[in-house]
Amino acid sequence: MTVLLNITTYKITKTTGFYPELNTLLISLQSVAIAAELYRAGKVQTNPGDYVTIEAKHLLKEVRLPLYGPVQAAMMNAQPNEIHLSEVHGKTKSPLLFWTSGFQNFVDALFLPFLVNFHQRNRDALIKGFSQDRTSWPAAWQMSWALRNAASHGGKVFEKATQKPVMWQGITFGPGDEPARCLTSMVNGADLLLLMIEMEESLSGNPISRI
Repeated sequence: MTVLLNITTYKITKTTGFYPELNTLLISLQSVAIAAELYRAGKVQTNPGDYVTIEAKHLLKEVRLPLYGPVQAAMMNAQPNEIHLSEVHGKTKSPLLFWTSGFQNFVDALFLPFLVNFHQRNRDALIKGFSQDRTSWPAAWQMSWALRNAASHGGKVFEKATQKPVMWQGITFGPGDEPARCLTSMVNGADLLLLMIEMEESLSGNPISRI
């Protein structure tokens, strides 16, 4: 029986705010996938349209990332004109092209610095567009603020017990949650990519192109 999936595919271009972070991230992920497959099978062949699926930890979604393009472009001293990133609503439990379970902790750790860089690079525009007051920011940017703090301060988000919590997609995290809970352990790389899409759209005021 054919299962119809609800899939949203985003077209990330060089004008998309987090294109630099995503392209570099994909070069890293694709390089690991190539090395793992070479070790496993003794040869590697990837084709346009090949992808790896990452299951979100918090959101009931999956993200499909291309396994062809960024490395090939980098070897020609170029960058892809566009990157297609797919959001699968629900979880398919479908087999992956590359076996990645053993790399899960590595993959999760790899995503966070790119989120932090995207947040910091756009902080001035965020303040200009909204306010210096963090609580006036869009929910996605408040969550990225919290994750940036956690990444930079050994897992700790809040300085004061009076600070207001952050809320995003069903996660509420405040000073009272520390130190018993660790924010960075509640999400993974797929969650962070979907968070970055929300960040981009809320800051620019425009939806990312869909195909």
